[in-house]
Amino acid sequence: MFPALEMGTPDFDNIVHLFIIANSSCMAMLYTNSMRTIILPGFSVTNKEWAEEIKNNLDLTFPTSVYYWKHWESGKTEAQWVENEANRIISDTQKEVNVIAKSIGTAVAMVILKLKPELINKIILCGVPIYDLREEDSKYYDVLVNFPTDKILCIQNIDDTHGSYEEVEKFLHSFNPNLKIISKPRSDHEYPYSEDFINFLKI
Repeated sequence: MFPALEMGTPDFDNIVHLFIIANSSCMAMLYTNSMRTIILPGFSVTNKEWAEEIKNNLDLTFPTSVYYWKHWESGKTEAQWVENEANRIISDTQKEVNVIAKSIGTAVAMVILKLKPELINKIILCGVPIYDLREEDSKYYDVLVNFPTDKILCIQNIDDTHGSYEEVEKFLHSFNPNLKIISKPRSDHEYPYSEDFINFLKI
């Protein structure tokens, strides 16, 4: 039998201190070994708040970072900004990552997947902006033809103002009919689905 310990005694305080250190070390090891997740927001700087909120929610489970588009600071976009941003991310990313992309960020994710497929483990696509895409922009998404369907989750609000669930489902299934696309009962372009993201990434 262990002797009873009273709160406030040196022995009790030492044991509590050791427990805290051990628990912190275990959490640090789990966090270090977790795959990093990167968030690719929508085009407008108004998406910054969404991206940072998702980051804060995911950071409790996965190390997560947000990519801030250059045009948010400069106020100007280059002709090939999607490709340029994809190349910047590839240059900055040395290890395999998970990707959460929203709106036009989904196109950037597709370029990364096309240029360096081994860099991406899992992808979550939110709010594919089919109403904003030019005809030639559809080429970004043809890389989905060969991507493993168990590694991708697509979420579309049923009446998203940038592309309804029905139209996005038809669009994405034209590349790969086995893609998992789930609808959410919203009529805007907001995607506050941290719990869905976490559940998919930790499988």
